[in-house]
Amino acid sequence: MAPNDPSFDEIIAKILACDDASAVTKTLVPFLNNLNEQVFSACPPGQGDPLDALSPAVHSFAYLYFLVHRCRASHGFHPSLMEKVWEFVNTCDGEQVRLASDKAVSFAEALVKMATESNQPIIAIRPLAVFVQRLQASKGQLTMIHPLLAKTCLLAQSFKDIVPIIDNDISDVNPANTHINYKDFLLYHYYGGMIYAYLKKFERAVEFFGLAVSAPAEVASAIQIEAYKKYVLTSLLQYGKVPILPKYTAPAVIKCVKIHCGPYTDFAAAYEKKSNTAIKTELEKVKTVFVRDKNFGLAKQCMEALHRRNIQDLTRTYLTLSIADITNLIGLGSESDGARRVEGIIVRMIESGDIFATISHEHAGGMVSFLDDPNHHNNTVTMNKINAHIQKATVITSSLVAMDQAISSMPAYFNKGAHLSDRSGFPLDEADYSMHLGYETYADEESYP
Repeated sequence: MAPNDPSFDEIIAKILACDDASAVTKTLVPFLNNLNEQVFSACPPGQGDPLDALSPAVHSFAYLYFLVHRCRASHGFHPSLMEKVWEFVNTCDGEQVRLASDKAVSFAEALVKMATESNQPIIAIRPLAVFVQRLQASKGQLTMIHPLLAKTCLLAQSFKDIVPIIDNDISDVNPANTHINYKDFLLYHYYGGMIYAYLKKFERAVEFFGLAVSAPAEVASAIQIEAYKKYVLTSLLQYGKVPILPKYTAPAVIKCVKIHCGPYTDFAAAYEKKSNTAIKTELEKVKTVFVRDKNFGLAKQCMEALHRRNIQDLTRTYLTLSIADITNLIGLGSESDGARRVEGIIVRMIESGDIFATISHEHAGGMVSFLDDPNHHNNTVTMNKINAHIQKATVITSSLVAMDQAISSMPAYFNKGAHLSDRSGFPLDEADYSMHLGYETYADEESYP
């Protein structure tokens, strides 16, 4: 401790005296912020552990200060420290922790660092997920921890704990309430889209990538451009075409998309022709770019999705077809295992309810009989679903207006003019590229099985 710092006993006594939100805000916040950093990392001989003297539920603000330094100093996980971590994230007072937003981020980063040093990033996920929910004032509030949690889940390829969190639509991004910045918003939706793509929830992936791309911007962020590339591919997987970007998408983003995403728009144009030959030719042309961008796995999935769409089209024209005929009609007749692949696709489509059909092997090669949808969609269940979707769309529209205003007020949004430019004059935030760091083992083909 520095000579002018209060003694250990004086610090603990001061903390114990501040046991309500008002005292924390008026007294404890300025007191702890003015202390030397060494105070929180030092453990005076014979004085005991400050974490034992404090309650993580009652003294959450101060407890976090000590816990951050304890985690930073640790190399790898230790059972005694993890007990303190779990006790804190399970019982901490979110209102107090929100007063120390910078320390909350430091705690989350230290937790990930410990897990990484132990070569077990998955260990940090559950405590981070619990911490995010303690930190949120509402389920729709985006916190500064969300992007880090999503990235850690991607690196560990473990999504059980984050899915319930990202399934809640974000409605509160007001910096005054959340302390988030512009990049937090972009990265959360970029990483969230990647998680949904991994889980093959492509409708939700499109929604997340779309929110990143259409966020207000004076100049485009590299994150938005990367998000658009995945927006194109996941849109093809979900809808068979690329939806037009919302009218409120920034002109700067639209311009940069046209400059930097040409291979993706060319691939989408070939895909919409529904020609197996055309799409294979185009995929071969853009393969190098897709591999470089770690999007080749998604592009390969588009091939089977194209076959599925072409088979669906056949159900509108034919009642019965042989598997050999279907194979030829969707462009796989020239492949040696084409018939086997087609039968496998049809079986999966029947199982998932994408088509209603039966397969008979009484005839050589097999025959497929297409059936009508047994659900006539004229019942109460269907009407309730439609009404629920309408209500959700209304809520989302209102939330988007509020988010647009909040994002536009973020300091980082106004500072985009200070960005660097690449060789083509495309303004880039150099720090945006940090989203790729640490992904050396994040193979695209493995990421999108």
